[in-house]
Amino acid sequence: MRPSFGILRKRDPDADDLDTVLAIGGGGDDGGDGDEEEQRSSSGRGRRGWIIAATAFVVVAAVAATILLTRPPAEADDEQKKPPAETTEVARGNLTEQVRVTGKLEFKNVRDLGSPLAGTVTGVPAPGTVVGRGYELFRVDDTPVILMFGVLPVWREFAEGMADGEDVRQLEANLQALGFFDGEPDDEFRWATIEAIKEWQKALGLEETGRIEMGRIVFAPGEVRVQDAVAKVGSPAGGAVLKVSDSTKEAAVDIDPNLAANAPVGAKVDVRLPDGTVAPGTVTAVGAPVERDNDNGGKTLKLPITIVLDDPTVAAAFDTVSVSVTLVHVIAEDVLLVPVTALLAQPGGGSAVERVVNKKTELVMIELGKFADGMVEVVGGDLAEGDVVAVAR
Repeated sequence: MRPSFGILRKRDPDADDLDTVLAIGGGGDDGGDGDEEEQRSSSGRGRRGWIIAATAFVVVAAVAATILLTRPPAEADDEQKKPPAETTEVARGNLTEQVRVTGKLEFKNVRDLGSPLAGTVTGVPAPGTVVGRGYELFRVDDTPVILMFGVLPVWREFAEGMADGEDVRQLEANLQALGFFDGEPDDEFRWATIEAIKEWQKALGLEETGRIEMGRIVFAPGEVRVQDAVAKVGSPAGGAVLKVSDSTKEAAVDIDPNLAANAPVGAKVDVRLPDGTVAPGTVTAVGAPVERDNDNGGKTLKLPITIVLDDPTVAAAFDTVSVSVTLVHVIAEDVLLVPVTALLAQPGGGSAVERVVNKKTELVMIELGKFADGMVEVVGGDLAEGDVVAVAR
């Protein structure tokens, strides 16, 4: 019998055996040869199987070696220098990190509001009502008590012959804002003031006397939000009638004093609400450092800051809630920055990046500075702003 040899053939792409196998077969020319083959022992067939497998392995190895040895060096070099799929530019700027602190969002400056006006409380607004300049706070003997803006409280009636005072200027400024006073507000209660009061009284349906009895108006620094009624309808007037607060929610937050430079008045921050909404806010006040109790039973110096939401309506569904505030802390200013994912650790220590030039990459050794939020400061090495570097996916 003459053995017949097949040719090298590629494996099925879905198979798990060798990439290339050697097809070796045997066949006889006559039946005698076939009988002789049938008389071979099973051990002989086993040895032949091992010989075939070994021969196939040698051929596969030889083919693979031939491919590697005959591959042009330029081709291998080109593959190593192909531009990466992900790149970024080296930037110059501030290295920053986000600092998160907790605080409380609530209506501030809660206080009682009332009037010395004698009589009976005949009307109060619903909780949540916001009252602005010139609007009714509550009613006494079915006449309105009006809110006006000012820092001085009402301490006397306004009438002809009264002494000059800052409260007169405050009244005239309100009458001017409401469209009843045409002159320049001053400390003197004059004829023009009396006429303005009469016009104001007429608009409210009050008797046009030109004088304002003590308690008819209430001064407050700004509009107020009604928290609740202290006095019920039918109660005697003359004391506190409403519990009110400022109309705008504020977030009160304590930060470490070393973050003061990152939270000046006017600084922008992010406020995370209980429902996950992140709303932009602005620092409106920074207090003096104060001592707060810490978890260890001691005291820690903190800096209180006040934050107001840029759009108060996003927190309309909340009253008094805890919030998370994110500040931006500047670690280094005006430095070269690359992403941490661009760094390549080098044998023997040190770091490098792959710079992309003319669609090829080159290794550039660099010296690292500070790290923050996935970025790193570059303090040494042949790297410049605008260079394109590879980053890991």
